[in-house]
Amino acid sequence: MNQLSEFFNRLTGKQKALIGTVTVAAFIGVMALVSVISKPSYGVLFSNLNQQDASKIVQILKEKTIPFTLDDDGKTILVPKEQLYELRLDMASAGLPNSSIIGYEIFDRTNLGISDFVQKVNYRRALEGELARTILNLNEVEGVRVHIVTPERALFKEDEKPPTASVVLKLRSGRPLKKEESQGIAHLVASSVEGMDASNVTILDTRGNVLSETNKSNSLAALTSTQYELQQKVENYLAEKAQRMMDGTLGMGNSFVQVNAELDFRQVEKNLEQYDGENPVVRSEQSTEEKTVIRDSIPPSTRSNSVTNYEISKTVEHIVENVGNIKRLSIATVINDKAVVKETDGVKNTEYRSRSAEEMQQITDIVKRSVGFDPKRNDDISVVNMPFDTMNEQLLVQEDPIPQEWNDIALKVVLIAAMAGAIVIIRSLLNRLKYRIEEPTNVTWGTRISGELEQRAPESKKIHLPPMESEVPIEVAIKAERRVQIQDYIKKQPDEASRLIKVWLSEEV
Repeated sequence: MNQLSEFFNRLTGKQKALIGTVTVAAFIGVMALVSVISKPSYGVLFSNLNQQDASKIVQILKEKTIPFTLDDDGKTILVPKEQLYELRLDMASAGLPNSSIIGYEIFDRTNLGISDFVQKVNYRRALEGELARTILNLNEVEGVRVHIVTPERALFKEDEKPPTASVVLKLRSGRPLKKEESQGIAHLVASSVEGMDASNVTILDTRGNVLSETNKSNSLAALTSTQYELQQKVENYLAEKAQRMMDGTLGMGNSFVQVNAELDFRQVEKNLEQYDGENPVVRSEQSTEEKTVIRDSIPPSTRSNSVTNYEISKTVEHIVENVGNIKRLSIATVINDKAVVKETDGVKNTEYRSRSAEEMQQITDIVKRSVGFDPKRNDDISVVNMPFDTMNEQLLVQEDPIPQEWNDIALKVVLIAAMAGAIVIIRSLLNRLKYRIEEPTNVTWGTRISGELEQRAPESKKIHLPPMESEVPIEVAIKAERRVQIQDYIKKQPDEASRLIKVWLSEEV
């Protein structure tokens, strides 16, 4: 402790301030690192809770002394991930949450004397709750509300109105709902309600955007949208087939294939009647025979007559042609130059050369067969060889998103590295100050004098004197060192020094 106090006493004000600042920063960094590492990772226990369920769940968590946080104005409860599934089972055994979404459990309680109107309302509430629970199983959906309207049955069928439904979805951030998923939700709701059509289901998000199809299935706009989607699917399918063939033949990134398909969306029905006059068909045949008796001895005379009716054969055909047949294809393919590796003076260099006409013809034949090229449809194909621009191959590879766990680990590693760097810097700084200020234990008289001169001199005018041991004789240095030791002894212990002088005086007398 004495050495440490002497060391700090010899430091200047700036050096003390620097050491204090670095020490405080390192302490704060270590505390932040400890708090980040010791802080548990939270997961969503329940979301979209009402106040009643949230208060019950919070009360149970407090009784079990389990840490938790609230989010989304108290509607979402987060707990440590290592206890997430266990707590969900515990809450399910306790019947929580039991009032956020009401399903068919509303009929568990039997009430005598309930009216028919209340029974219908309860059934509708139960159906809405069960549909909401089913839709919540989608990964993109965070919250949902379902409203169903079932009109009363009319006396006449033409006066009846179809049932309708509306669904409001709260989507998770960064997870938009696909068109197929919104259509699936509409068909799910429509299939759960008697007499409901999927076109009568309206789906909205919390921002008011319509996610369901607003056009009828047989309307012109709906047909146009469906035709465009079908055309895109056909083009993508054919282009992917050709692209796979090119990638396997030429390598990844050495070709690009695009297909433009013209489809025939006409709905054609044909009634054909064909007559064959060269090959008539017997429709009916009639034969008559007459016998006349002249005499008994003479056999009777017989006369026969035959009538045959013919009819021309007829063939009747009713033909319904398929919708979406390919009328014409246009294929565009770009091929990169051929890479040739040459070795010059032990160094390998890559050169690109144009492909030969024979090779381009082979590539053209491969593309034709992969997409089903038909010259009778006036299909068109273009295969061009040109050098590609230099590109970073890493851009062609779609990187997978980094999971959140890896982000947390990376943050902790950076904090640990920062703390280690701060410790190394503090240690190196202390070592430098120690080498500059600390004096050796065996201090001679010459070095003490030079040190005192350096301390008395201003910092801007310090003089570095050579060691005086080389100029002062050894006997003089020893006497000076003894004198200094005696002076220090007298200053520290004056009583014992006075007694010692009295003893010396009495001995001389």
